Amino acid sequence: MVETGTLRVTRKHLLQGAALSAAFLIGAIAPHVAHAQQRPIPETSDDVRRVPIPPIDRSKEPVVVLTGGTLLDGRGGAPIANAVVVLQGDRIVAAGSAGTPVPANAARTIDATGLWILPGLIDLHIHFTQQRGTDMGRYSDSTAAAAIRGTILADQMVTAGITAARDVGTMDDVALRIKEAVDRGMIRGPRVMWSGKLIASTGGHGDEVTSTATGREKPNLGGDPHGVDGPWEWRKAVREQVRRLSDWIKISAPADKEELAAAIEEAHSLGVPVAIDSYGQYTDWAIEAGVDTLEHPLLLSDKAVPLMKKHGTAFVPTIGAFDNLLDGGYPTAGIPSGGFYYTHSRRFVINQQDHLKRVNEAYRAGVPIGVGTDIPFENEWRYPDAYFRELDYLHQAGMTNADVLASATSVGAKILRMGDKLGTIEPGKIADILIVGANPLDSLKNLRDVRYVIADGKLVVEGRSR
Repeated sequence: MVETGTLRVTRKHLLQGAALSAAFLIGAIAPHVAHAQQRPIPETSDDVRRVPIPPIDRSKEPVVVLTGGTLLDGRGGAPIANAVVVLQGDRIVAAGSAGTPVPANAARTIDATGLWILPGLIDLHIHFTQQRGTDMGRYSDSTAAAAIRGTILADQMVTAGITAARDVGTMDDVALRIKEAVDRGMIRGPRVMWSGKLIASTGGHGDEVTSTATGREKPNLGGDPHGVDGPWEWRKAVREQVRRLSDWIKISAPADKEELAAAIEEAHSLGVPVAIDSYGQYTDWAIEAGVDTLEHPLLLSDKAVPLMKKHGTAFVPTIGAFDNLLDGGYPTAGIPSGGFYYTHSRRFVINQQDHLKRVNEAYRAGVPIGVGTDIPFENEWRYPDAYFRELDYLHQAGMTNADVLASATSVGAKILRMGDKLGTIEPGKIADILIVGANPLDSLKNLRDVRYVIADGKLVVEGRSR
């Protein structure tokens, strides 16, 4: 107790007063704190992780202007004839009709008269490091070999106008290092989003003893399982991939319902999206748990498409990965005709007509559909042909040319979780641009006629004509 004249103040009174003062102070500043927390981070990394980075001053970067071409900006409007696109550094600063202001200090002007300007293309399902092909048995594999293969494939992609790619399963950290090398300007390639190591249950897809392509026993397994089991192990596996700087998480089936849900919930709690390579009831479970993208149209149930529509799941069908009717009877993913032979984890038939019907069903239901090739490296001689054939397969499945082109650009960017930075040509977006010789809306084959490629604001291909 403290006595001051006639005022008697007890310890209880002091504590009550302090509590009231603290409450008042918190009440006074809390709205300001909350407001500050809601402010967007001014500058982030140009990937799905959105790591805060120091502000970048682009005002001194060189200005490049594209003039005279017809612009397909990817926003769904009519083509813009005699367009102007202004780039500064790695960003688009203006895009529109001939009246668009052009800075006087342009370092370069590219005359695109008679050509068509559109956003760079996106491949949502690639494997930079996987070794699979007709002669794979002749060569031992290693991380160094995988890096060499992946570097070559990256160059093939960007020179064809594919300026962004998602690697959905890699050897060690090779895809991450390819991503970093592209970012640093050490090699030519697309913007890479990588998914780290495929997370599989013991004996599940990705942990089979035998190859689904050849039936031969995989090297270096020694019979020991590499999979993870139980919801907590799946959560931990997700955390390990996020720790390794993964942009996406890739999971596979078969797996327990609770395992799939745990992995998806854990990834989402960390702000990282999830792709699944699945089939049958496992696909339905994953969709219900909130998986972001479904890879491949394998053994889909009649409930799958309605569930995708209900839950907002995107679909990357990789149709060409399983069709051996073209390219000398060898599909891009190297899977033999008819099914996944010699494997315990995938005992079902592959039917290409069923795949096309499921893609058509998803398209008519309004499910977002992206473009992915599932091409492993030893099929590199099929790239970029495999990408353009995939576009044709989507057209065969009932999609219009305009919608296929959107899947390859704006829709693909949204699926990638990069829709605010990629997929359209408008101010503020990353300068990933493809210029072709003829209208791709008339024929998707015109995308093969590459004249210029600009990736991250850098001119990668100049003046090439096929």
